[in-house]
Amino acid sequence: MILYFDCFSGISGDMAVGALLDVGVPKDYFLENLKKLNIDDEYEIEIKKSIKNGIEGTDFYVYIKEQKHERHYVDIVKLIDESSLNDNIKRISKKIFKILAEAEAKVHGQNIEEVHFHEVGAVDSIIDIVGVAICIDYLKPDKIISSYVNTGSGFVKCQHGILPVPAPATLNILKDVYIYSDERKFELTTPTGAAILKGLCSEFVEGFNMKVKAVGYGCGKINSEKPNVLRVVLGEENKDDVVLLETTIDDMNPQIYGYVMDKLFEVGALDVYFTPVYMKKNRPGIVMSVITKVEDEENIVETIFKETTTIGIRRFDIKRYELQRQIEKVNTNFGTVKFKISKYKGEVVNISPEFEDLKKIAKENNLPLKEVYSKIQLEK
Repeated sequence: MILYFDCFSGISGDMAVGALLDVGVPKDYFLENLKKLNIDDEYEIEIKKSIKNGIEGTDFYVYIKEQKHERHYVDIVKLIDESSLNDNIKRISKKIFKILAEAEAKVHGQNIEEVHFHEVGAVDSIIDIVGVAICIDYLKPDKIISSYVNTGSGFVKCQHGILPVPAPATLNILKDVYIYSDERKFELTTPTGAAILKGLCSEFVEGFNMKVKAVGYGCGKINSEKPNVLRVVLGEENKDDVVLLETTIDDMNPQIYGYVMDKLFEVGALDVYFTPVYMKKNRPGIVMSVITKVEDEENIVETIFKETTTIGIRRFDIKRYELQRQIEKVNTNFGTVKFKISKYKGEVVNISPEFEDLKKIAKENNLPLKEVYSKIQLEK
């Protein structure tokens, strides 16, 4: 199962919790787990439905009863470790907090132990991050991905004064992630929201490709002309879809190509082919093209980078049409031969003998391969 964060209006901690509750995490389960932090005397929670620009979503509020003391990063880690939350929730929570703490420390020119957190140490940030971890642990997605992130623009007022949007900590966290802003002049993505994405997501993509099972919306607190909501989508990866990976190489020993092809088939390639081309400065080169299922893409990319001299790979989403196929064993004068039978809408359109079987027969009988092929075809 894939969990997709659609951040067209950015993300904050409360929006993330609201969206995950909205997509299907039971409220009672969520609240019971939060109590395991043993700080429920410091806050009250309100969970309600709200409408944003005609879209109904879940609004998540944390009201602070009393801010007893500001917690540092080490205090938060200790709080989580000493709770009765399960190990996975603890792991996710601490991972997100570490990302946030490191970003804040860098902004203030301190190390992670020295930095004094205001926003990070606040009870609402603790509830938001641990709340997200509780939801992720409940949903147990196989993969978590995000869209490109809308950060907003303008300026935001915080305990450190007036800061530009995206806030410095947010930018630190979202390094190497595609971000953008629209006309809205307020903070759409908070440091906490950015840390949640960076801690959970394996990749940031322009769009998603899945069979949708559930959709949830988490409401932001500021109203705007565009719906200020975080959308999360829970779905199944389309196992039938394939991608085309290509790279162009002009500096590799040609003896290596055959070995690379074999390695690619070993890790899941559906097809591999090489095309000779002329490159810049009129140098001869090879385009290596690999078709693979999405689920095997990472293994293919790793193999190409490790086994070739390329420094970049192009990726294309493609749609593939396939005939229905089945294998039948046929008794012939040469013995049993496997035949591949291909059908289109139930009608047989191709029948072909297995090449490896014919090659074996030709060798064993000291016959030309083309003669074996002709005789087998006649028998079929």
